[in-house]
Amino acid sequence: MEYYSTKRQSPIVGLRDAVIDCMPSDGGLYMPEALPVIPKAFINNMPDMNLREIAYVTTNMFLGSDVDSATLKKIVDESMNFEVPLVRLSDRRYALELFHGPTMAFKDFGAMFMSRLVQSFNPHDGTKLNVLVATTGNTGAAVAKGFSEAPDVNVFVLYPQNHRLPDMYPRLIDVGSNVHAVEVGGSIDDCKAMVSAAFADAALREKLLLTSANSVNFARLMPQLALFFYAYAQLMSAGADASAADIALPSGNLGMLTAGLLARRAGLTCGRLIAACNANNTFDVLMKTGRLVKRPTVSTLARFMDMSMPSNLPRLMNLCDGDTSRLRGEVDSASVSDQLIEQTISRTYEMTGYQTEPHAAVGLAALDMRSDAERPGVVFATAHPALSRRTVERLTGCSVAGAKTAEKATSAPTGKAVKLPATYPALRKYLLANQ
Repeated sequence: MEYYSTKRQSPIVGLRDAVIDCMPSDGGLYMPEALPVIPKAFINNMPDMNLREIAYVTTNMFLGSDVDSATLKKIVDESMNFEVPLVRLSDRRYALELFHGPTMAFKDFGAMFMSRLVQSFNPHDGTKLNVLVATTGNTGAAVAKGFSEAPDVNVFVLYPQNHRLPDMYPRLIDVGSNVHAVEVGGSIDDCKAMVSAAFADAALREKLLLTSANSVNFARLMPQLALFFYAYAQLMSAGADASAADIALPSGNLGMLTAGLLARRAGLTCGRLIAACNANNTFDVLMKTGRLVKRPTVSTLARFMDMSMPSNLPRLMNLCDGDTSRLRGEVDSASVSDQLIEQTISRTYEMTGYQTEPHAAVGLAALDMRSDAERPGVVFATAHPALSRRTVERLTGCSVAGAKTAEKATSAPTGKAVKLPATYPALRKYLLANQ
């Protein structure tokens, strides 16, 4: 499989370069040159398949002959080996729970898949691969766990000082000796800028082999297509009209929305894809006004989505030939305030007994905003309620199932994070000193 840059000013590359050297020199993002269409016969038979069987077929679209079948099966079996239940909330509303992996967030799929794919490329010649990631929460934990103790891999997780979350911090520090937690004295935008500067530093890349584990790396998105096909299959099994179902996606960097559009291009039939944004609603503003306006990131209850500029926006625009009106033909968007998040958590529990958390609540609120609420709707529930335990328990008056597991994962760390100022020279020096 070959990959091109969204800016079309960098050479076309193969799979390994697209994953390892994941940032094209022209500043774009890699996309697959061709995308096969999944046969309708396969889609019709999906209710009889498990997630791994579906993922084996959908991920193979991106790998071509670059990864042999036995290796791909091992990668898929190891990275998608936890349950993904579809929960019926009402006659036409469902939640697909994507949070039953080791760090209790949907990003386990992408992080574990990427780590195993990267290791399949490893020549085992002693060359260190340095994985950089900027995070406000669950990405860092998932990447740290996915790459923990991977041979010849260093992981550097940058997170902003004002987002040092108790449910993330220990999972970064104690997960493995090859994981470096880096607390940056700035915002998530500063963290992302520092990572981008490292990839733009030609002299540094002559010395170090770098890759990103944020969703700018297309490997993070590959397994997510399977989730859309699996959701379709589960809705069919539940007796819903899967081909008409709207899918609400809690949206930060827009990686899941990009995967959803790719799934449609690969033959998936569904209703509207809904980008459900919190108060950091750059994408919703773009969809409604046609203007891309960057604003400072604000803190919200749905904190894992707190970012001002979605990293995958170039991919979305590329899929629609840069035409925002064409994007609107397939995608809806909504902005959800903290007040509405709280109301949705409380109302969902009162009406159904189901404990949802802030990120899924953003998606459920977006479903409620649809002009045609008669169509089936499913929200991708991306984080376990235990990761927002205090908020959920305050609003539902009931303890959160799984809280003990989360507390064990987030108990006091024995190690320490390094603290760096929000400057690229500080990060560069740290990277070179920790090889």
